[in-house]
Amino acid sequence: MSSTDSPQRVKPGSRPRGRYTTKACEECRQRKAKCDGKKPRCSRCVQCDAQCQYSGAEDGRRPAPKSYVLLLRQRIASLEKLLESHGIDPTAEHISETSDSRPNYGGDNLKAVDMNSTAEDLCEILKGRLSLDESLNFDQDGEMRYFGPTSGRLQFRSPGPDEKDELQNAYSVPELEPVLQSIDEFLNFPLSDPTFEEMGISRACQDELINLYFTWEQPWYPIVDETLFRDSMDNRGPYWSPLLHYSILALGSRFTDSLEVRSDPNDSNTAGQPFFERAKTLLHQEMEHPTFLTIQALGVIGMVYIAMGSDAAGWLHHGMANRLSLDIGLNMDPVGFEGTTTMTPRELRLRRQVYWTLYCHDKMAATYTGRVCSMLDQQGAVDLPSELNEDQHTNSQTPENIQRTLIPLQRAMITLCRIKERILLSLWAPRYLSKPHERLNLLRTCLLDLRTWFYDLPQGLRIDRANDVPHVYTLHMIYHTARIILTRPFLANAAENQCAERPSDLLSVAKSVWRESATAICLTGQKYRRVFQSFHRSPISAMHCTLCAAVALLEDQDIPSNATHLATCVTVLDELSTSWHPALYIGNNLRRLCPSISTQVTPRSGSSSDNNFDTQNITIGPGSIEPSARRVNTEWQIHNAGGLAPWSHLPGDYGLFDLLNHTTWDRPW
Repeated sequence: MSSTDSPQRVKPGSRPRGRYTTKACEECRQRKAKCDGKKPRCSRCVQCDAQCQYSGAEDGRRPAPKSYVLLLRQRIASLEKLLESHGIDPTAEHISETSDSRPNYGGDNLKAVDMNSTAEDLCEILKGRLSLDESLNFDQDGEMRYFGPTSGRLQFRSPGPDEKDELQNAYSVPELEPVLQSIDEFLNFPLSDPTFEEMGISRACQDELINLYFTWEQPWYPIVDETLFRDSMDNRGPYWSPLLHYSILALGSRFTDSLEVRSDPNDSNTAGQPFFERAKTLLHQEMEHPTFLTIQALGVIGMVYIAMGSDAAGWLHHGMANRLSLDIGLNMDPVGFEGTTTMTPRELRLRRQVYWTLYCHDKMAATYTGRVCSMLDQQGAVDLPSELNEDQHTNSQTPENIQRTLIPLQRAMITLCRIKERILLSLWAPRYLSKPHERLNLLRTCLLDLRTWFYDLPQGLRIDRANDVPHVYTLHMIYHTARIILTRPFLANAAENQCAERPSDLLSVAKSVWRESATAICLTGQKYRRVFQSFHRSPISAMHCTLCAAVALLEDQDIPSNATHLATCVTVLDELSTSWHPALYIGNNLRRLCPSISTQVTPRSGSSSDNNFDTQNITIGPGSIEPSARRVNTEWQIHNAGGLAPWSHLPGDYGLFDLLNHTTWDRPW
């Protein structure tokens, strides 16, 4: 008998070898012990009574999904075809590797050398200038403003000491006024100090509203630096003004249930109205001589208008902020300008931060309203915001977990909005891509870019486990919304794409991505409510994401689980409607389109503004998840609590997140 036919002998007293996972929990990693990978707790952690957690970070040992590799191969193939269409052999060696060995028989290479040698000079010529100089800045208001080379003003800048005497009588320009400490001094208009008790609002209440703003709105819409604002508020520094103060109070009032901040105690949509009226008065006075703080205030005021249901006024004020950002050169990185060396690292970062905030909001607003983008990526040259040194002074009352996420969150949002800009310009702009093969290539490329963006998210921006930063969930909803607006044109114009090469596979992929993204938005909303109980203080971006998911679900009403997801959408919109009034109209219109869900969620009347609305518990039925996922948990509920969970409180049963992850993160697309 051969050795292969003989049965394997087991030594007496030895135990059979158990199965171990390739991805151990954090506790077993530290102990360098074998882990069986059981969830929610592995056997070793149960035996040691230790906390068992699994990291969602990729360690690079697992092979990439087959669909991801396929997208990469398709991307390479499309790039090779692009090179061939321009007469370039993609298999040839790079020209730089052989350029040194080739003789030069003409002057082309010499011209190229000359062009390279003067590239830096050309960049210097095209560089604009941030100027306080009266010869360039005719406003003479003490604010640095940007002027580019086409303005013709750069030649008028003040001469050097040797030339000043010769040109003294050639022209006379009024002397530049000294830099003003505040807009009050410039306007010569006495303004009351809003930090004192005024209009019946105590200082403690104002502090609470400011804290609410910097905790819930600022991380998603970081147009103000908390440390600079609080320091300037204490000593009347350059990064505080009454206008900005009242604007922040008005928007912070949208996140509280206090009747003290309402002009009508029975109408929640009047929250912040007293501060808002004061801010509008100050804005009218300050618009004659706008400053950097005017841009910040315009951005905040625009959000207040949108919160109260005035979309047109919000669009207008954000547009003014965009134009003023060009006026002071926010679209150019500040380190490239002379005269900015006196700025602190935090001030330099704030300029970048404000620019990218306006850029990202432009993409959100373009998607929300269905209009064209007004701030394009090619119109700016600004570095991404970066972390400051740990020894930098901070004056913040925002929870530390949110502070750590501020910069990674904005950087991820910027990258995602750049992809959204390509989608909006190529598929939804008036001059969109009309050729089917170009549109299908865009679909392949953007699907790959979006998936790569998702894979590259750091652990702090993932939600496969409960995340205590609420804005991270909204970021994931934006990601799935981008996939919906990418695939929707291919489903609406499927007949036009039939003439393209291999349309059936891509169209089926588009349909799959479209459906799964809509479901993923609802599941992300359920995760958010599991941790924070309510969308009352969520950013407004969750409203449009929920609407996109609901529209997609309405087109597939035959699927039984969609009724449950639609009920989730109505619940989210109801909870958003207290802070963001447009969500009330969207939720009511959604009920009219799908009357069957009206019995699951208590509707709110358009005239009633009672904040204590009742939302029924949403129960996931058997048809809403796949059969393989039912083994984890066949039924669960999301409880609607009155307040929001404290930052340290997270759900104890991670089986819920495992259940939701099973329906989204294991998908090939």
